[in-house]
Amino acid sequence: MTGLIGRYQTTMDEKGRFALPAKLRAVVGPSQKNLLEGDLILTKGLEGCLSIYPENEWEEIQRRLSSLSFTQKDFRFFSRRFYSAAAVVTPDKNGRILIPSHLIKDARLKKDLLIIGLNRWIEIWNPDLFEYIMEQSAGSYEDTAERLLSGHEQTGP
Repeated sequence: MTGLIGRYQTTMDEKGRFALPAKLRAVVGPSQKNLLEGDLILTKGLEGCLSIYPENEWEEIQRRLSSLSFTQKDFRFFSRRFYSAAAVVTPDKNGRILIPSHLIKDARLKKDLLIIGLNRWIEIWNPDLFEYIMEQSAGSYEDTAERLLSGHEQTGP
């Protein structure tokens, strides 16, 4: 199977460690290597979560951001937030990852965590915040799917 998918509940210990779900650790990429093996990049995500990027996805983000001009104020702002929060993490033999304290604070993480696979990366959520974000988007799933998957932007009411 390729692609990081699913929704998993886990816990974070008092040291800030959590175990990547076994099903996610077993996902193999195009190079026949486990996607979550070796060094991963953990950083601030969007909407209040944290994001974990396998090496190949991180390289793609690097490539896209490197093509932007440093004269763009949005680029500088985003880069400062995104890169300064980033940490290289390596799962231990049990698949545990240590979340740096500044990222725990940023994502308002407590003991209970929600881990979701988003095909090319993983998000770590405070479960209550995830439910709130999903409720704010309620009713738009079908409309969004139509816009994204049909290749056509919806116009008008």
